[in-house]
Amino acid sequence: MDFKILAKKFAFYAYYHLNCNSYDRIYFENILLSLFHEEIPTNEEINLEEIKKMNVPDTLIEELYTLLKKKDESFATKIMGILTKSPSEVISQFEKSAKEINTDVALEDFYNLQIKNYYIRKNEIDKNIVWSCKYEYPLEITINLSRPEKDNKEIKKNTIQKEEIYPHCALCKENIGYAGNFLSSPRQNLRVIPLLLNNEKWFMQFSPYCYYPQHIIVINEKHTPMCINKNTFIRLCDFVDKFPLYFLGSNSDLPIVGGSILNHEHYQGGKHCMPLMKSKVKYEIFANKQFTINYIDWYNSVLSVESENRMILIEIMNHILLTWENYDDKDINIISHTKNIRHNTITPIVFKDKNRYKSYLILRNNRCNEQYPFGIFHAHPEYHFIKKEGIGLMESMGFFVLPGRLKKQMENIVDFFRQDKTLETFLSEHPDMYSFKVFLKDLMSRYSKNIDTEILKNVLKVRVEKICRNILLNTAVFPNTEEGKEHAFAFFKCLKFNE
Repeated sequence: MDFKILAKKFAFYAYYHLNCNSYDRIYFENILLSLFHEEIPTNEEINLEEIKKMNVPDTLIEELYTLLKKKDESFATKIMGILTKSPSEVISQFEKSAKEINTDVALEDFYNLQIKNYYIRKNEIDKNIVWSCKYEYPLEITINLSRPEKDNKEIKKNTIQKEEIYPHCALCKENIGYAGNFLSSPRQNLRVIPLLLNNEKWFMQFSPYCYYPQHIIVINEKHTPMCINKNTFIRLCDFVDKFPLYFLGSNSDLPIVGGSILNHEHYQGGKHCMPLMKSKVKYEIFANKQFTINYIDWYNSVLSVESENRMILIEIMNHILLTWENYDDKDINIISHTKNIRHNTITPIVFKDKNRYKSYLILRNNRCNEQYPFGIFHAHPEYHFIKKEGIGLMESMGFFVLPGRLKKQMENIVDFFRQDKTLETFLSEHPDMYSFKVFLKDLMSRYSKNIDTEILKNVLKVRVEKICRNILLNTAVFPNTEEGKEHAFAFFKCLKFNE
């Protein structure tokens, strides 16, 4: 193997998998020869059948690292960006497929392109730990091994980030083709599709972390902060009109209860049926021939609105938002404003069931107090060793994305129970496990050191599940109790739909 052979292999990979023709193949091979500081292509035969069978370029990229004698992800991304059709060509192909076939096929092809050009690193994503469970209601849990963990202080700091940074954030359209810097990952292989939502310029791309298949991100072309208002609901409806098989939702627009990027307006969605979508009605709030409003039987506090008329749906969603934004119930710690600082917001989701629009409005409050300095309606401190980040759109819908560190930390716990070490010795050897101290003491009080390894692994799995459940219950502004029911109905009364 040498660089000449690898250039030829990459060029044929593009020919078979990235929609390039024979002239493109020659062009790409010559470009790569130049990158590899070679002048003449090889005449040596390569195994074309092997390349045809590749679904992802990982084998070629590993060969690249072997020749380089180091793992250079920036260089690999640069190569895959060169081999991928230009942004305008990808857009043209998407629009052609959407017009001549349908939008679902166009999205599927676009998604597969981003896998085959190494933007979505499927082989790495397939290593994520994923499982489902059910308590009162279903939950899905994934330990994501590629996504970096962020805390709420860092997220809040990013909302006041200086604008001279280029690109301003990881979502800006200027990331297309960008080689990266000490703050930004290389994204030469990123491609996006422009959209018009509420007569504004937006674009969509697939998430490189891909929590579930076809995990899409819809992004404002302008670097403008997250904001939940009537325009949000119009955009969500516009999107599901264009792509009726997808849901689309927005993280809240406030720290603690929002997502990890608050300084750039964006939404997330996909075809995946989220656990919340399998929920049932707990209480009917109002119903007539034009729309229905229900309170959902779920861990946190969720209203649903349904209508065949999108303008009615939008108006009702906006009315609920405006009412909630100024709603106070001090008896259960709901205070909408502290001076001029707003605490109440929502996490909205919209999707279509044939001709009927359906939406969920998850009620949120980001206030803190002495007892809960990280958020009253956030994961309580005793659960931070599992998840400290904001409980955003995905988690609120019952899809928990847990930090990759947990895989190794759970393995450390299994090892600890195999060893004849004191807890103090174990913690001194594993400083990142100090936050697990109370958790470990409880395990030691219940299980002996000679516990079967598979039984212990299952115990840990169940413990994680219960903590995710409890975190969602923590986020409920109206507790799932009789007292909580009374406070919920007090809010429903303020909506004045029965007057």
